[in-house]
Amino acid sequence: MGEGRVLRVIGPARIDVISGAVLAVGSRFASGTSLVVHKYRSYGIKALSETKLRVTLGEGAKIEEAGEGEEVVDEWLKASEQILSICRRSPCKVLIVGPPDSGKSTFAAFTANYLREAGMRVCVVEGDVGQEDILIPTTIALAEVSRPVLWLRELEALTFRFVGCTSPQYCYSESILAIRELVDEATKMGFSAVLVNTDGWVGTTSGLEHKLSIVRWVRPDVIVTTSRELYEYFLRCLGRLAEIINIPKPAVVRERSREERRELRIAAYRRYLSRGKIRKVRVGDIGLVGACSLCGKPLTENEVKSLVKIPEAALEKAVYSSRFGDSIFLVTKEPVELPAGSAGPEKVFTLTAKDMVGSVVAILGDGMREVGVGVVLGVDIESMELTVLTPWDGEIRGLIVGKVRLTEEFEELGRVVRCTL
Repeated sequence: MGEGRVLRVIGPARIDVISGAVLAVGSRFASGTSLVVHKYRSYGIKALSETKLRVTLGEGAKIEEAGEGEEVVDEWLKASEQILSICRRSPCKVLIVGPPDSGKSTFAAFTANYLREAGMRVCVVEGDVGQEDILIPTTIALAEVSRPVLWLRELEALTFRFVGCTSPQYCYSESILAIRELVDEATKMGFSAVLVNTDGWVGTTSGLEHKLSIVRWVRPDVIVTTSRELYEYFLRCLGRLAEIINIPKPAVVRERSREERRELRIAAYRRYLSRGKIRKVRVGDIGLVGACSLCGKPLTENEVKSLVKIPEAALEKAVYSSRFGDSIFLVTKEPVELPAGSAGPEKVFTLTAKDMVGSVVAILGDGMREVGVGVVLGVDIESMELTVLTPWDGEIRGLIVGKVRLTEEFEELGRVVRCTL
């Protein structure tokens, strides 16, 4: 490769630098180093001098010379240099906003690498609860960038917050609060630059309001947009409240299909939970947040009859009943479908112990702080004991029940609209 030449590499591929040096995702790779491009990723590789590479391509991979204007390395370098000049004046916060598959996470890694190589202490807050790269979906995590990374999935979480869902529209305020808390923690840890990567929910009024709410509470010094339309929108809304930079999207992007996104989520759950151990906890011995049936006031059969109209056949199948707010929960031996008109002033919901299995939960330690994530493998209603798979091996002080359930293969069963426990 001649100096300045740019190649586009679509993974899976391994690149060994034989001589010279290249720039990849904001980091310099010199002679004797190598980099691996995942099968779901593609990058522009720029020669910083006369360079010789050995490239090994996997199935479906491709390497090609980028046409004029197709790769955006120089434009992203310019934006990263602008961010560096701002962060050198004082510790800074950078918010990255854009639609799906527009380069947000790659730019986060690009700029983090660039700032790190300039001598700054940098961290990333991964705010996409659905495609969480640093930990697992349902969480928002903070990680330090202490070495070159091509993908945020290469980072290890320093700390995290459990949001409990995989789409911010179903955990609107929780996602904003989680991002705000982690940015505050990063500031206390003394990072020179905090980069916040956000989800791609920007195509609706609610999505834009969500991003503006993040701006309101994070108070970023720099907002980076990955579309011209968003850039103009933020410019009109925020004026001089922050430095707003627009970066171009690469002309050729390795877009992920719905199936590939599903596979990535499964892989993230499996990577984290496969290190887990079986833990058993009694409901009465721990705190339980986000549960309905197990946190409600226990009811006798006669009390249930006095509150709602339920067929005797259904009541006979109930093994546990409780009242939570204006709702009655019946845990039954087998699925029960109540006829119309069964409920009285209160709503009635039925579920089985099997319906509770697969619930994703956060593990709480001292001070109600998240220390791990787990999945419920079993519920014994008689003893009120939960069996949980989690990598956390310390004391369990409490659980937060999320709105996601997993199969035994760690595939999401879909969004839960009401408590599973």
